Amino acid sequence: MPRIVVVDKRSDVFQLYETLRRNREKRTHTRLFFLEGVHPVEQAVAAGERFQSIAYASDRRLSGWAQDMLRRSQPEVLHPMPAALLAELSDRDNPCELVCILHQRTDGEKRLRAAADSTPNPLLILCDRPSSPGNLGTIIRSADAFGACGVLVCGHSADFYDPQCIRASIGTLFHVPFLALGSTEEAVRFLRSLPCAPQLVGTSAHGTMALHEAQLNRPTALLVGNETFGLSRAWKEACDLLLRIPIYGAASSLNVGCATSICLYEIARQRDFDGHR
Repeated sequence: MPRIVVVDKRSDVFQLYETLRRNREKRTHTRLFFLEGVHPVEQAVAAGERFQSIAYASDRRLSGWAQDMLRRSQPEVLHPMPAALLAELSDRDNPCELVCILHQRTDGEKRLRAAADSTPNPLLILCDRPSSPGNLGTIIRSADAFGACGVLVCGHSADFYDPQCIRASIGTLFHVPFLALGSTEEAVRFLRSLPCAPQLVGTSAHGTMALHEAQLNRPTALLVGNETFGLSRAWKEACDLLLRIPIYGAASSLNVGCATSICLYEIARQRDFDGHR
């Protein structure tokens, strides 16, 4: 049974929720993260994530959904607090009934290797220095939709546990293995060490081959660049293929989340993907 610790003012407990929501350094230091929203909470529960604590309104009746989530999530601590105080922890117009703190995963590499090993034709996505947590979440959502084994980032990048990333992923973050690596060299070593070493396929507005012309029905790591600067020179040199998406219009390129989704669909199409039948 979880401990119950009532919060009736902006105490240290309240400040922990608030700080984890907005401060990456605090998330990194404590290995905790902030979570709210119906779909993200449901997905975290379904994935067996570890809930450190859950806050809820003590002066309002909880819905059947909220009661079910409290039971199934098995948090270590419950924090009943006034509804007005709970609302301060949310950046949503209609706050969720539950505001949560969870433990971060530390088994990213193990999960990613296991996912890649379990399929004869793995597909991975590597994001080079992504700066937008929203775009990163969109990429994770598309990775889940089109059967990718996992998502990697390298260099200084957005935080997987940023609330914007989790929201954009609609909770698929909890089902797709992910891993942050420090440098191009480290990421290349990791990809080359996989049993089915994937071809490295980069994306660029100046790619030497159109997306649909490439053979993508073999083990593949799709590399997507920074929103402003694209792929680094080091990654372009490491690529086996450098592809472009043919487009009309005045813009020279697409938003990285849109471009990644298009590439993933083409890869899935070449692999006779049929989605939910």
